[in-house]
Amino acid sequence: MSQSNERLEPRLVVVDSYHLSYINDMVQTLSSNSERLSMALNTIIADDDASKGVITAIQGALFHDSQQASDISEMLDALIVLPPVEVKSHE
Repeated sequence: MSQSNERLEPRLVVVDSYHLSYINDMVQTLSSNSERLSMALNTIIADDDASKGVITAIQGALFHDSQQASDISEMLDALIVLPPVEVKSHE
């Protein structure tokens, strides 16, 4: 999975909507978990500026991850509702 997009050749792959829906559910779970962790950090009382800075940085990263997961979920939703395509063999 570590291949960059520049090295991947465009090709059609077979993925059913159930599989995409399952992946979408996992992505939504990641988004929800990030939001919950960020809220949990709000309960920590830090007296020093360094600790407050670390908490704020972690909350920012979790918020960013949650937003990206939501964006990915929207993309998957769009793929799930695409009409089926029939591919014919060239043989």
